[in-house]
Amino acid sequence: MTTPTPAQRARRVIGITVIAWDVKRPGAHAVARRAPHGHRPACVPRRLRAAAAFGPAPLLAHSW
Repeated sequence: MTTPTPAQRARRVIGITVIAWDVKRPGAHAVARRAPHGHRPACVPRRLRAAAAFGPAPLLAHSW
């Protein structure tokens, strides 16, 4: 028996939640409209480069 992938586990959790909360599953069109795995908007790398220009310390200071 193989262990399920994280995506399979996530689909299972969502499926159980859908049943428990009695919510409507997204249609095929809504699923197809989602961004592909690993997608990030073009502005993200620019923001990271701009933040890194000021130095490495304040880059994630807001998260601490």
